[in-house]
Amino acid sequence: CSGGPSEGSEAKVKKSRSSRSSRAGLLFPVSRVERQLRRGHFAERFGARAPIYLAAVLQWVTQKTMDAAGMICKNNKQKRISPSHLQSALQKCSVLKQLLRGDAAPRCHSRAVPQSQRGASTSKK
Repeated sequence: CSGGPSEGSEAKVKKSRSSRSSRAGLLFPVSRVERQLRRGHFAERFGARAPIYLAAVLQWVTQKTMDAAGMICKNNKQKRISPSHLQSALQKCSVLKQLLRGDAAPRCHSRAVPQSQRGASTSKK
C-alpha cells in the first residue's frame, strides 16, 4: 500500500501525437482541408475520410503540375519555375487539362455496347 498508483499495474504509456496528415502519409494539411470544407457549407455532413481524400487529390494535382512545369523549365535551361511554365504544363498534360476544363468524367472511346442495348439489337429467329 506504500507504492504509487503505478505499482501493481502497468504504467500508463503516453501516446505520441501525430497529425492526420502524417498518419495518412500526406504533405498537405488534412485538418486545414476539413476546416475549409466545414466553413464552405458544401454539405451538411461528410465522412471522416473526406478531408483525407481531398487533401490527397490536391497533393496529387500539385505534384503532377509541378513535375510537368519543372521538366519544361529544365528543357528551357532555366532554374526557376515561372507562371508561364505552369501554364504551359497545364496545357500540355491531357489529364490536368481535362481536370481543369471541368469534364465530369473521362470519356471512354471503346466500341462496347451497353448491356441494356444488346438485347434490343438482336435479330429475330
